[in-house]
Amino acid sequence: MEELVKEGLVRHIGVSNVGCVKIIDVIKYAKIRPSVLQVEMHPFLTQDKLLRFTHMQGIQVMAYSNFGSLSYVQLGMATDSDTCLLSAAILEPASKYNKTPA
Repeated sequence: MEELVKEGLVRHIGVSNVGCVKIIDVIKYAKIRPSVLQVEMHPFLTQDKLLRFTHMQGIQVMAYSNFGSLSYVQLGMATDSDTCLLSAAILEPASKYNKTPA
């Protein structure tokens, strides 16, 4: 990936689904620091410490599954209470204002 940056084919390098320790490892040996971390993040999984660490390191965070992982509910690996879109805290105001939970 660093070669692609040097060749001008990409501008930034990112990492995905890693924690603080792995980010420190990458920073130690990489010539080009990662500029973004992509991780699952939503109200049920806020990852406060990881977010604080990345900000201290100057690494931007890109969240995915912002409403919780609906696919796990469909696969039977989670319940409706594990996703933000199906929680009362979201459904009630959505209904009140005639909006979708999203």
